[in-house]
Amino acid sequence: MSWPLHARRWSSDDIAADVRVASDEFRSRRMAEPLARYLAAFDASSVVVAQALSRLAGGALLEAADSDAWAAVWASDAGREAFRYLSAPPISNDDLETLAATALSATAATDRLRRERLLEVMRTILDPRRFPWIAASRLPRPHELKAAALATSTLIASQRVQTLRRGDEKAMVEGAVKGLLVGMGWQLASTRPVGGVQNLLNDSPPPRSFLTQINLGADNADVLIRLDDGRLLAIECKGSNSEINSRKRLNKEAAQNARAWLQRFGSQVVPGVALQGVFNPRYVVEAQDTPLVVFWGHRLEDLRRFVDACRL
Repeated sequence: MSWPLHARRWSSDDIAADVRVASDEFRSRRMAEPLARYLAAFDASSVVVAQALSRLAGGALLEAADSDAWAAVWASDAGREAFRYLSAPPISNDDLETLAATALSATAATDRLRRERLLEVMRTILDPRRFPWIAASRLPRPHELKAAALATSTLIASQRVQTLRRGDEKAMVEGAVKGLLVGMGWQLASTRPVGGVQNLLNDSPPPRSFLTQINLGADNADVLIRLDDGRLLAIECKGSNSEINSRKRLNKEAAQNARAWLQRFGSQVVPGVALQGVFNPRYVVEAQDTPLVVFWGHRLEDLRRFVDACRL
């Protein structure tokens, strides 16, 4: 596939330099992150954790027959999250649903068979270090219950902050892309094609407009821009907090979407990616070879120049 007209192709040295700038800026943002975010997450989780452990203390939470103890924890999203964090290590929604062969919906509280499936899994993977009294078939000592509550709340709060951090990077660069377009005179399209953009002639946004979070073919584009020359610039906005994570964001997500768009729509779609955070330069080079036009959150003027260059 040929390189898109008017797009800048970066050398390995260029990419290495931008990776350093993006990493430095990421570190500055992370160091300035308020402790209040973690403390708020900890305080919020500690309430539901205390509720869950009060029922775990006597073993009631692990008995499917005790529907009252189960319902008290399982009725809310936060309670179901706390339940997952009783295991060692904490288990994801998807993994627990797969192992228990049942959905993690609130209705499990009223279905004894579903409760038993979930509890059978949890009895097997329950953390023996945090909850030693369960294996010993006794009541917990006060210090054990306090330590278990502290450890569980810390696990939940830490994971919640990590999730927010990843979302922050993506949200920041996506917001910056949209802000740049609006500043250039592009408008968010007033209507969205039902089912996404499947036919470029009929479904593309009007001239000088863009769509957000829209399916292009079978894959989602964060920002889909109608260029003046009629092509569509499909941008994936990716944030990463580690070099390892960047491979998934770039090569497993953005590049995969780019290949699918090019195969279906050809050169009428220009796949692009806007990056912010920590990336491995090798993965950026590999993604660019898709081809995938690379823009950086710290220098979105490159996006402005490309859009301007596509004027007829």
